[in-house]
Parts: sequence; C-alpha cells; structure tokens
Amino acid sequence: MKLWPWLLALAACGDNADPPIVQLQSSSIALSRDGATLFVVNPDSDSISIIDTADRALVAEVLLAPAPPAVDAAGAFTPAVMPRALVVAPDGETLYVTGERAGALFAVDIASRAVRSVAVCSEPIGVLADNHRVFVACSQDASVVAVDIATFAVADRIAVTAMPWALAFADDGALLVTHFMGPGVTAIDPRTLRVRGGITLRDVAAGEDARLAHGEIRGLYAAAVRPGTDEVWLPHLLLATDTAQPRLDFETTVFPAVTVARDNGYQVTLSNDALDVPGTDGAFGDVVSGPHALAFTRDGALALVVDTNSEDILAIDTALGVQAALARPLPGHMPEGIALSPDDALAYIDLRNTGDIAVVRIDRVDPAGPRVALSADGPPIARLERDPMPAALRLGQHLFYSANSDEYPITRNHWVACASCHLEGRSDGVTWRFVQGPRDTPSNAGGMIGTGFLFRTADRTRVQDYWHTIAIEQGGTFDPITDAALLDALAGYVNRGIPLPVPPTTDPALVAAGKAIFERVDVGCATCHTGPALTDSGAGNPTLDLAGAVLLHDVGTCVVDGEFPDVPHADVAGNPREPCLFDTPSLRGVAASPPYLHDGSAPTLRAVLEQTRGKMGNITQLSAADLDALVEYMRSL
Repeated sequence: MKLWPWLLALAACGDNADPPIVQLQSSSIALSRDGATLFVVNPDSDSISIIDTADRALVAEVLLAPAPPAVDAAGAFTPAVMPRALVVAPDGETLYVTGERAGALFAVDIASRAVRSVAVCSEPIGVLADNHRVFVACSQDASVVAVDIATFAVADRIAVTAMPWALAFADDGALLVTHFMGPGVTAIDPRTLRVRGGITLRDVAAGEDARLAHGEIRGLYAAAVRPGTDEVWLPHLLLATDTAQPRLDFETTVFPAVTVARDNGYQVTLSNDALDVPGTDGAFGDVVSGPHALAFTRDGALALVVDTNSEDILAIDTALGVQAALARPLPGHMPEGIALSPDDALAYIDLRNTGDIAVVRIDRVDPAGPRVALSADGPPIARLERDPMPAALRLGQHLFYSANSDEYPITRNHWVACASCHLEGRSDGVTWRFVQGPRDTPSNAGGMIGTGFLFRTADRTRVQDYWHTIAIEQGGTFDPITDAALLDALAGYVNRGIPLPVPPTTDPALVAAGKAIFERVDVGCATCHTGPALTDSGAGNPTLDLAGAVLLHDVGTCVVDGEFPDVPHADVAGNPREPCLFDTPSLRGVAASPPYLHDGSAPTLRAVLEQTRGKMGNITQLSAADLDALVEYMRSL
C-alpha cells in the first residue's frame, strides 16, 4: 500500500520519529511487526490470547473481565466484555481491544499483560490506532470515537450513519468506516474527526435467472485497501429479496460478494452464481458463504477472503477479479479473522467456535504472479486455557453459523446458514416474500423463551420448528426426528447463547418520561407489550397450543394490495391463520433491529408510532415531544 505523505516523512526522520503504522484495518486477529507473536480476541471467553508463532503455542490468555463468563441461573451464557477486535499500537508495546458488551476500549500492555479500560460507547466493534489516537466504531451509538493515547481518555467523537462496524486506513490517510447494514463506507479525517466523503455501495440488480448473484447489500464486516491502489475491497452478503416463495430457495436467497470500489464512482461486485446456470459469469468458481474478513498479500496480487459460514478461505486474483484458489474445509469452525505472516507465506485464521487458529500455507505457483495453492500447514493452534462455553452451546453455535454441507445437511452445496439472515444472531434488516406475505426478519437476540409464539402470525411454537426453514429456504435435509438432538442444540444456542443487544446510549430523563407514557392506561402501549418480554403473545395459552386460543391483533398494518399482499395461510400444525391478525413482538433490544412491523415498512421506531396512529393503542393524543420520549424509552429496552 502507498504510505501516506506524513508517514513517509516520519519514516525518514530516524530513531526519533513516530513508528510507521503497520495495521491498516481492524481485525479479530493480528501479528506483531516481526511476525513472532500473534494476538486474537476470544469473544466467548472475555479474553485475548497471545501466541508464539515459532512454537505455535499459547503464551498467555489475558482475561479482560473480573472472571470468565459462566452460565447463569436461567441457563443463559452472556459474556461481560465480548472482545471483538484488536489493534497492535504502532510502537508494538500495547494492544487496544474493543469490548462489545462492556462498552469499553481496553489497553493491554504486551510485556506485563496489565489491563486498563475506558468507557467509550455502546457496542464498540472496529478499532484502529495511529501514533496519537485510537479510533473506535460504535455500532449501537452510530458514532466513531477517538481516544487519546497519552491520556487514555475520550478526546473526540463524531456521529455517522447507522451501525459503523469495521475500520480501515485509506492510502490518502482517511479513516474508512463500514456500515454493517449498508449503504457503504464513510471516510473521516483522523486528525479532525470530520467526515470528508464516502462510498455508497449499489445493490446488485436481478438478472434473467434468479440464481444469478444479486440482491441488497448487508453484513459489511470488513474493509481493506488494495496495496498500491485506491481500491477499497468490501466483503459482504447479497440478499435476493425480489424472489418470492415457492421459487425462493437456497440458491436464490443469499450470495457471497466482494465489492471493489473507488471514490470516483467505480464499482464492481464479485460473487458466485449457481454453477449450473447457462452462461454463468460468477467470479468465484466455488460456492462460498458468509464472507467475513479479507487480507491482501503485500504485492496486492491476491486477496484472501475468510468465509465464516462455508468455513473456508478463498484466494482472489485481484488483477482479473476471479477465484485463484480455495481451501476447504478449514480444520475448525466459525472462521472470523485473518492475519498474514510478514513474508505472505502463511495465513493465520481465527476459528472462534473451536477456540483455535488454523495455519494455511500460501504457495505461489508462479512466484512473479497470482497463481497460488492453499493448504493446511499443521494442526490448529489451541488458544484457550479452558473454554467457558458449555459444549452443547458450542455445538448449537456451530450449527447456527455453519453452511458446511459436507459436515451437516443444514443446507445444500455450502449456500445458507441460519446466520445468513440472522446476522450476529439478530436481523438482516430486509423483508422477504414468504408464502404468508411480506415478512421482515426478526431478531433472535435474547432467545425465544418467554416470548410466546414464533413468526409474525404465531405459526410456530419453538425454535426446533425452524427445521421447516432449513428444509425450504436453506435447502437442507434436517429431519425433526432423526436430527432432534441437533435441533435441540441449535435451539439451546438461540435461546441461551445469543445475548440481547446492549441498548444505545440514551437520555435518562427522556427515558423516564417515555416509560411513564408507555405505562399510561389511556395510551395503551403496555396493554399488549406487557410482562418481562414486553409481549402478550401466548397469553391465556401457557402451553402454546397452536390449536388453542391464539391472541392476535389487527394493528392496521396489513398489506392488502400491491403485487405481494398478506394472505390467509396455515401454521405448522395446519391451523388457519387470517392474513391481517398479527402476534405481538417483544420489545427487548428493539433498537437494534430496524426496520419494523411485519413487513418492514417502518424504517424507525418513530415511524412505527406515526404509521399506527389511531390504529394501535391511543397515541393520537400524544404530542411530538411525547413521541420523542416514547421512542427514547423503547431505545433503552
């Protein structure tokens, strides 16, 4: 990559100059400058691991919380910190680590392993550092925070559009911020922390065949600038929401993609298509799923993409924009990050679910070009002293994130995982055209226990019923009887292993005022949104008998016209459901799952209130200030 002009000046100043920045993108895994030490976050263990790359052995596991996470009295497993990304400071002496659930930035002294922290925001994810500041992407607060290295205090912050996630430094010095659910990237001046531009990614239009890669862009987990160019490479998903059931299936639902963009408007999206489509022009020769992380070789000839769901690593010839090699399967589960050795001979891959690190050899078939062979280089490196997550939850986590059809029949040909639509265990923020009508993807965060019936019209009763989804949209062959143990493990993880989101930062006085309005009998919000889960779903029917009394409501949001309306249908037991009667959703963690309503027609919580005025409760009497307070209260849940 081209060094920034001011970094070139620093490098030329001798021993008194600040060290050059070597980590140019946020990641869950990173190497020391000399490649001798590897660092990786352990989100489910509240720790980071330090690995000796020569011995391929764990040197230390550094705990960031007072104690390792453990299952609580209700059986839920909720880490206190959940570290998500780390960066090695330019001086090589300190690690900076984001703690998603702690809302903090941690500084770990590499030599002494002493830990200190500073509160930064709600759900910090990406992190990068220059010689003077540490930058943090605050996903729930829609902001980027700068922490002064000398004082280890928040020095500045800037509001950006929704869900900032990954960070990268551009060749011109800009700090690039991806937005997890789109529309693209914001460019920020790291010195002034002011927006200086950005890139809006374009959704990919449908072609003649629904199996050709297309759809809405979601899941912008990473960004990297190709060395020697101004190209920003962004791995993500394409969600093909234009296709309706029954045509909607595993190879028409979700596509992996890497968009290559420049700030002059140039964009090209690389992806795969169904391999039997005549005239296919897919860039990837193999089907992969869940692109999550990306790293370039130093010469920029190869991009190495880690695919979480298909559990592989894909090499892309950057000059031609096509697949150069694929290594599958990796010797572990749920890969989320990648770091390349200084000589580009080895790739170290973060395997979150199995708590180890895969080592993949990168052999250039043509030393002067991009032709390459990828192969496992020895066994994975263990990185945990002890795994605090129970084995049953680990299995469920693996199943939830896996599209590895070579191992389990959860999909066909490595296409779709549960996590393809429930990103981070939450929502994908799109509306699908299901048989029942338009359906926004609900969040699984916090689990389904205590929330009553499932699906928008109470069509299912438990997570195990999602074998129907596995069989229909995912193209899998899970059997509810012979695969009952696997379905139970999957349900156990969904119900007990996906924590509720940490609410965004809110105004306490406004929250209190909104809570009072919410609970007013004459307003009526708490009439339906009641109890611990803030829903009346299942009221009067404690066993959730689908043939019994099922409390549903007409809230005036039924889609009755257009090309895809709500229609009468049956639940999984064959009981009839009317098209315009809906189950009350839980409001727990509601701020993290826009858009809203069963068809995703309300982009914000305020829009929900506006769209249902006079149809739901009695909010017509409320002033604009009352609505603001009500929204703030819901954001705090």
